[in-house]
Amino acid sequence: MGNTDTKLNFRKAVIQLTTKTQPIEASDESFWEQFWSDSVTCVQDVFTLIPAAEIRALREESPSNLATLCYKAVEKLVAAAESGCPSQKEQQIVLNCIRLLTRVLPYIFEDPDWRGFFWSTLPGQSEDSEV
Repeated sequence: MGNTDTKLNFRKAVIQLTTKTQPIEASDESFWEQFWSDSVTCVQDVFTLIPAAEIRALREESPSNLATLCYKAVEKLVAAAESGCPSQKEQQIVLNCIRLLTRVLPYIFEDPDWRGFFWSTLPGQSEDSEV
């Protein structure tokens, strides 16, 4: 992230994840796109702009937002695998999704009840539908 504005926007999106009182809808593409857009360009930025304490707070206070973040990142990776990543922009999105998942997944596994996190309802599904 060579530009201070893009770092600030990414940081604001992280803060929104942790401070929203209601879960952020999986369908809010403009919100989720902030996390893997071409503004993030190196793993050091991801690790700096998403502090460990905030990931833990997100896991404890807004687990549905953390679950949706992981789900949306994996969704992007699946789409990229299907398309073959023909453009530089798509390759950058894949790298940013992987960097983001690399940053947050270890904190999910810190929780002794991590299985409950992964077996919760997928974003956009009702509680009683099959996964």
